[in-house]
This record gives sequence, C-alpha cells and structure tokens, in this order.
Amino acid sequence: MKILYLYANPCAMELAEFLKAQRHQVEICKGKLDPVWCAGQSFDLTVSYTYPYILTGETLSALRHNVVNIHNAYLPWNRGADPNLWSILEQTPRGVTLHYMSERLDGGDIIAQEIVPQQPDDTLHSSYYALDAAAKRLFKDAFAYYGYWPQMRKKQLGQGSYHSVKDGALMRALIKDYAMPAAELRAAYRQATAQTP
Repeated sequence: MKILYLYANPCAMELAEFLKAQRHQVEICKGKLDPVWCAGQSFDLTVSYTYPYILTGETLSALRHNVVNIHNAYLPWNRGADPNLWSILEQTPRGVTLHYMSERLDGGDIIAQEIVPQQPDDTLHSSYYALDAAAKRLFKDAFAYYGYWPQMRKKQLGQGSYHSVKDGALMRALIKDYAMPAAELRAAYRQATAQTP
C-alpha cells in the first residue's frame, strides 16, 4: 500500500518504521497538508499519530476518507489537547484509541481501543509513556486486521469530554517538570480551581 504517515513527536516514528518493515511505501510528513497535493498522490491509507494539525473536510476528501488517527485517550473521553493530563486531573476513563478521522476533532468512528489504568506512583512522564507504548501496540495489533477495519468501525457513544489548548493554560502553569507525580498535579489543580472565584 501507499501510506501517508503524519506525525510531530519523534516517538511516533516507530510506527512509520513498522509500516516500512511491512513493505509498504510510506510517505512521512510533519507539515501542514495541501489538499491538492494529497489528491494527486493516490494514497491508500493515511495514518496520524501526534500530528498537531486539524485536517479539513477538503483534505479528508482528497485522502478518500481513509484517514486514521491514534489518540492517547479512551474516546469519547479527552478529545482534543493534552489527553494524558486531563485524564489525570479529571480521573476519567483513560486509554488509547485508533479511530477514523472526521471533521469533528477526535470524533470519528472507533476501530480499536484499550484501557490503560493510571498507576498510583505515575509521574507525568511515566503516565505519558505508558499511553505511548499502549498506542503503538494497539496500532500494530489492529493493523494485522486492516482488511476488516470497515466492519470493525463503530460509532462513539456518549458525550465524553473535550479540551482545547487554551483550557489547559492553568494546568500547564502548575507543572514544575514532567517528573512531577501525577497525584501532585491533581492536588495542585484542585486547590487552584477551588480558589478561583
């Protein structure tokens, strides 16, 4: 297959290498996509992991709507920015999801997902990398059944939650560094929001 692979964080490159090892032709991109360019490439599949740009309806159409995203959240919980941190703060269902992309951010049909429990001694760093490891494993396992993805897809149920980058301004101001214990951030955030008039 001819696969377009979208990423930003170097940790995501493991999956690009995985796809290459499966003998697929992989085009790697970390910049904004031009829908005209996408339409001319005839990609069979587009995979996004850690990619920061929202794909427009025009771009999704140019990619024939066969675009999947790996999101480090148990959708529909924690759509949008900072899913690891919000799952810590709000203690919502936590995990990883492989889903089709739609014009609604992180709102497309689910192919596969897995719960990743928060550990009592997690730091912000360890909790992020637990989700990252689970996300990569989930994609690799699901890719073995790629031909069945259209039948595996299911609608997201429930409202869940959504957070923008702006929503996380207070939270990010409380982070000393990513070795900070998850429980400490949760306590600091609760204290800060309790004092907000």
